[in-house]
Amino acid sequence: MKLGPEMSAGEAFSAGLGLGIGLLMGQYLLRVTGPSAEVITKWVIICQKCAAGNSVDNKFCTNCGQSLYPPPKNKCQDCLSEMPVTMKFCGDCGRALKR
Repeated sequence: MKLGPEMSAGEAFSAGLGLGIGLLMGQYLLRVTGPSAEVITKWVIICQKCAAGNSVDNKFCTNCGQSLYPPPKNKCQDCLSEMPVTMKFCGDCGRALKR
């Protein structure tokens, strides 16, 4: 296909028609699917015990029943530091935490 002034009238018409259809298709798809700015985001709380997503309105996990507020903690047997239940080892002394 030739570009510029050496294009024939038929080629120019076809190129313009293809461009017009492409632009209309994009506008149609935006109308059908909706713009991404209207996407509704829903906040969730991830359970620290089972990693299930929960609504922010929940006080307990809908999957395992663990309390979501405040996150559960384990106490280290050696240094008595409090660590989240998801940790396997104490962040202060390195001892294995019991679950």
